[in-house]
Amino acid sequence: MIYILFGDDTKSTNVYIKEFTKDGDTFLFSNNNVDKDLIMSYSNNINLFNNSPSIIIENILNEEVVDFSPQELADLSASSTIFIFKEDKLSAVLQKKYKKYGEVKNFEGKKVISTPKFNIFSLTDSFANRDKMNTWILYNTAISSSIEPEAISGVLFWKIKMMILNGSKVFSLKELKIQSSSIVTLYHKAHRGEVDFTVSLEQFILSSLSSK
Repeated sequence: MIYILFGDDTKSTNVYIKEFTKDGDTFLFSNNNVDKDLIMSYSNNINLFNNSPSIIIENILNEEVVDFSPQELADLSASSTIFIFKEDKLSAVLQKKYKKYGEVKNFEGKKVISTPKFNIFSLTDSFANRDKMNTWILYNTAISSSIEPEAISGVLFWKIKMMILNGSKVFSLKELKIQSSSIVTLYHKAHRGEVDFTVSLEQFILSSLSSK
């Protein structure tokens, strides 16, 4: 029997191997201490207790350390010995070649593509500059990034309070106090289920940043 396992997910590979090697003897070879004659000698092994031995060989196929003929591969495939070839990588050409004689399994780990984390304070800075269009764009980006409206309203409320305490060049004190009161009212209405928080907060932003 032939199993060809390739990829960088070594944990999953090892779990898979243990499933069918736990009942017999296991022999491990690397590409610098094995040759074709040694491998082929195991194909004729007979275990008196009917437990098939497992021969694990690392990185000999993709690096072409050993080149098996079709007949040799057929002999390995027909053997009761389990031949496990572990490869870091395996070309598409070799995958196609060896599928004729045994199981070829891909254990390449999934690559996680990281996306930049949204900076919610860029939204409050834009709000404080009374940049209506940019704040609206950033708000929708935040919502698309799965940031809850509660979190957005919280930092907006904090920013408004800071402007009330420290002053603002673009908002009057009266405007800021109205905004502070409005956002608190909006929060409570949303939690009572009277309004859609996402939509109502967007409306609050647009109305607060409208021209004087």
